[in-house]
Amino acid sequence: MFNATEILIDTFVEQIREGYTRTYGCYKHDYQDIIAWAGNMALENIANSDALYHNVEHSILVTLVGQEILRGKHIREGGVSSEDWLHFMISLLCHDIGYVKGVCRLDRDEEGLYATGKDGKMISLAPGASDASLTPHHVDRAKLFIDERFGGHKLIDAEVIKRNIELTRFPVPAVDDHQDTHSFAGLVRGADLIGQLSDPRYLKKITSLFYEFEETGMNKVLGYQNPADLRKNYAKFYWNVVYQYIRDALRYLSLTQQGKQIIANLYSNVFVIEHEKSQEDNLYLMEKLRA
Repeated sequence: MFNATEILIDTFVEQIREGYTRTYGCYKHDYQDIIAWAGNMALENIANSDALYHNVEHSILVTLVGQEILRGKHIREGGVSSEDWLHFMISLLCHDIGYVKGVCRLDRDEEGLYATGKDGKMISLAPGASDASLTPHHVDRAKLFIDERFGGHKLIDAEVIKRNIELTRFPVPAVDDHQDTHSFAGLVRGADLIGQLSDPRYLKKITSLFYEFEETGMNKVLGYQNPADLRKNYAKFYWNVVYQYIRDALRYLSLTQQGKQIIANLYSNVFVIEHEKSQEDNLYLMEKLRA
């Protein structure tokens, strides 16, 4: 049977294998097998999610952007060890796995009870609630998942991965340690943001993101009435909120050919929205002049 998700996952796993080989050759070649296993494991879990936006495709895009950021860093500065690569990639693969209902050992699907990821506490979800309803807890749940899967592992340091995932928390907390943009953890967050906003189809997916926000009450907080409101705010959100956290990541992306394409996609999306806003302003001005 034709299974588009399976084809997507298999193709992606080959890409991250090749990404490791392109950077390290045959050195510690077993690491590419570990990364491939982690990719399959994470995406097979995420494929079970019913979240409208935070799905397999989103995780793939974020991970591939992160891989290019790391390549750029290694090309310019060196010093990115194969262990750094391994932990960085697993962090990207699992950064949103906390959205998936049933992925933590304490989750009780049949009762609608799910771990929050903190202090063994549970949360009850309403019948029919999608995985997006776990948004407030997904970072802590992802860290719990990492503990459950990799705690005590001989090669994989769960604490490093948890630290990386912690910095994907958004909105970004005001505390000092979350302002870092240059460390591996800061670059994981950069990959998360750029992977989302540089998606060539992102402006088509905004409706899906809007309805995730609707389920969590975020639209009411932000004052969005419909998907068009979210779309109109894209460029402002990029320049006023996101840009400060991705400058280092953009610098590394600019050093690889694939990275340059990612940046072009990102600014293409920004330009489209800014152009639409400019056209609206011009039409408004012309109407005022006619009045």
